[in-house]
Amino acid sequence: MRNHALGVSVIAISCSISAQDTQPGPTVAQEKIEFSADQITYNRKENIVTALGRVHLERDGYILDAGQIIYNESTGEIVASGAVELVTPNGDKMYAPRISLKDDLKRAFVEDIRLLMTDGAQMRALSAQRDEIIGETSLERAVYSPCEICAGETDKSPLWQIKAVKVVHNKEKRRLYYTDAVLEIFGVPVLWTPKFSHPDPTVDKASGILPLSIKTTRNLGFYLGVPYHWVINDSQDLTITPIVTTQEGLALDAEYRQHVGFGQYKISGSITRGNRTLDTIAPSPTTIAVSPDGIFTSTDFAAEVFPFPVRKDIRGHIFTDGQFNHSKKWRSTYQINWASDDTYLRRYDISEADTLMSEYKLEGFFGRSYVSARTMAFQGLRIEDISGKTAFALPLIDAEWIPKTKPLGGTLSLKANALALFRTSGQDMQRFVVSAGWQRLWITPGGFVFDADALVRTDIYRLQDSNLSDDIDFTGTLEGTSGSEWRQLARLTGTVSWPLVKYGPNGSAHTIEPLLEVTVSPDKGILESIVNEDSRAFELNALNLFSPDRSSGYDVWEDASRVTYGLRWRYEGQDLTTDVMFGQTWRINGDYAVMAIGIGLESNFSDFVGRTNINYKGWLDFEHRYRLNEADFIVARNDMILTLGDQNHSLKVGYLRLNRRIIFANREDREEIRASGFYKISANWKLEGSLTRRLKGAVFDTFEEPAGNVEYTIGATYENECITLGITVRKNYTEDRDIQPGTSILFRLRLTNLG
Repeated sequence: MRNHALGVSVIAISCSISAQDTQPGPTVAQEKIEFSADQITYNRKENIVTALGRVHLERDGYILDAGQIIYNESTGEIVASGAVELVTPNGDKMYAPRISLKDDLKRAFVEDIRLLMTDGAQMRALSAQRDEIIGETSLERAVYSPCEICAGETDKSPLWQIKAVKVVHNKEKRRLYYTDAVLEIFGVPVLWTPKFSHPDPTVDKASGILPLSIKTTRNLGFYLGVPYHWVINDSQDLTITPIVTTQEGLALDAEYRQHVGFGQYKISGSITRGNRTLDTIAPSPTTIAVSPDGIFTSTDFAAEVFPFPVRKDIRGHIFTDGQFNHSKKWRSTYQINWASDDTYLRRYDISEADTLMSEYKLEGFFGRSYVSARTMAFQGLRIEDISGKTAFALPLIDAEWIPKTKPLGGTLSLKANALALFRTSGQDMQRFVVSAGWQRLWITPGGFVFDADALVRTDIYRLQDSNLSDDIDFTGTLEGTSGSEWRQLARLTGTVSWPLVKYGPNGSAHTIEPLLEVTVSPDKGILESIVNEDSRAFELNALNLFSPDRSSGYDVWEDASRVTYGLRWRYEGQDLTTDVMFGQTWRINGDYAVMAIGIGLESNFSDFVGRTNINYKGWLDFEHRYRLNEADFIVARNDMILTLGDQNHSLKVGYLRLNRRIIFANREDREEIRASGFYKISANWKLEGSLTRRLKGAVFDTFEEPAGNVEYTIGATYENECITLGITVRKNYTEDRDIQPGTSILFRLRLTNLG
């Protein structure tokens, strides 16, 4: 229908209008505007387009939906009304009963606006002006919150919100600036500030205050940490945390991170002036001595622990680490860890470590070959540690060369190791090891799997001040205090297994695999003049039972000939998988203990070792590792871990019992149970906790740690799209100098987009 008398055209459904077909105005656009509506009229005389009913407009990435749109082609002004929705090119959505747009939709004036940002955060305001030319949106009498409001609850306040007289969103700086702002939590005003800002949803990282650290502890009293994160540039940032405690006063913590293009590093540390307990260890004529490994042994060098005086002192720590790629073949890594005293890290809940290691390592990768050189230093934090008897590795070098040639169809490898250990008040050692190894694996047509492994090795040792060993159970015995020793070693190992597979219904399979390993090596006996520095923690288990070299380092060599036998059973089904292994070693010649007593290899027949792994539908996982005494089947080690649950609820229980009857005091026996778990009550609420309880105290030569609780925690967390709120209660029963048993309470509060 056309009404020529009024000079107005009425067009149904949709149309496309270009400014090139109209009379020029002050701000004539040259792009097309796409209209879609139930009814569109065009007044040629006034150059006004009126769209009615389900109006849809698109231009330059902007999308506008409304009940009515009036577009003036001469001025470029658009007035939209009736449930207006405007979507900007970056994804923000604006809702209002009426919007006035100018300058190709880049400038807008809105009354009673609701703005929905890309991350779901919402803003409401009495009025707003949006200027895309300068990149700002200004809102008057505004309310901001990332919390969702359920349908039908428009009068209900969100969990938290910020009310402000004025809010400016700067698109270029990507921040929201508030004037005269009030923070409300659960509808209650809790904080007022004249000026305030935070990043908008497009920012991945920004400077500002991070979530506060609030807790109360037995050792520090009330603890408040206020971390401020400063983004220096795209490759550098700094976090500074002033800390206030009621019992120890002020402290300062900081962390600096930087990416330098070919690598990255970070440096963290803290400093305070607080009460420090001075532990004093001095020589004594008694027969009790303290080693760096926490060992009380019988020796002429002894120690007596005096009462611990307390004084004000500067305390702190420095941690730094990094990695740098120098080329495609060379890489270096480092870490430096230092604390001012033994108990500082645990007292301030920085770390539970009892030993700090500093290291620099340079590595080279050449295909299948490898070389590394590193230096290492250690700081013991236990009361038994004596700094003068703690070793420094200066340097430790490892190299391996694997040539392309395949002699006899196997792989040849040449290795070298050099180590120099220094102590300021103890035994020094230098060692050089060179070896050649050959390996080959093949499978016969009958299904037998053969693995051959051969090794020849030469070791050269030199000791100084052997009479000042940190532990007489692992020292070298020399006629004097210094000397040299060398040994030539050889070993040939052959392993055969025969996996027998039976397939069942639904793709399930049973595999029974007998294993037999024979190792032949010259009977060298024990060279007591060679010190044991790197194999003190070895213990026979199911993982190393069939390993040709079962010791954890170079210093201990398991010579003579032996036969190792075992059986492995695996089941793989749709819902259930199992893996069970059991075995033992028989020493053919030699009835002496090459390694330490109590590790499972002290007689001709070793202890029985085994493992069991069961998994059912990913919901149940059970792992069991054990060792049985070969003579009386007493359990020497019993280690079980059971995990039940899924992403909504989980329970993990561990049980450990060590009854190894070891004569060395640093390898204590104990029995304890550990449990941890969580339960999601709902989509937002989660309960979690953990428990460690010593069922039997750790037995040393001269004392036994009492049985009882070690630590437990319990906590609750509420989390949704706009807030994280939690509380954790931790009870610790450990006492060490100025660390007292007590209860700690940790509070967590995080407001989305605010920190």
